[in-house]
Amino acid sequence: MTLAPPPRSAPAPVGILFDMDGVLVESTETWFRAVEEAGRRFGGRVITREQFLPTFGQGADGDVEAFGLTCTPQELDAFYLAYFLEHAQSSLYVDPAAAPVLRGLAARGIRRSVVTNTMAELAAHILRAAGLWDLFDAVVCADEVANAKPAPDPLLEGCRRLGLATSEVWMIGDSRFDAEAAAAAGVWFVGLRRDGDVRLEALGELLALAPQRPPDSSR
Repeated sequence: MTLAPPPRSAPAPVGILFDMDGVLVESTETWFRAVEEAGRRFGGRVITREQFLPTFGQGADGDVEAFGLTCTPQELDAFYLAYFLEHAQSSLYVDPAAAPVLRGLAARGIRRSVVTNTMAELAAHILRAAGLWDLFDAVVCADEVANAKPAPDPLLEGCRRLGLATSEVWMIGDSRFDAEAAAAAGVWFVGLRRDGDVRLEALGELLALAPQRPPDSSR
């Protein structure tokens, strides 16, 4: 595929913010099974795949509200953590392009942060299991900010931890929550298999889009 260059208004990125699930790793089926079981345990009903898919990526607060669960978001996050520790290792898919892309960006002097609606303990478990933890300068999770995506809070915190302005970063994500958060934060949005300021069909295409930057020793 030949990629069109980014629009002239696109900032040259000093940093890139990455959504985790659906971009770096794929655990949709495991999440569906976790939400399905949460529906039985905390809602007394079965949550169908059709109900789950439009909500995927919204965080525990959104799940409690959307599915009418009787637990708190904190209790739901604890349940998700236990479920993933038991089930995710055998079902987690890691995009084979993830590590090469992250190393390529690092070699260009581009800083990297995860911004995810997953809780911190679970995100650390997933990123370590995927072999990606050490390839990021920062990881921002839903339980570390006041509001999860689609609020801009995780993206703004990611910029803060990287020491960058929103005008210096790109966000790459695959959901409407990512797109809405990027718009709210004023961050240039790269859509992965979805429309954005620019659209990519595969994560590996990101290196062809991001310009070469010499390492900046002043940061």
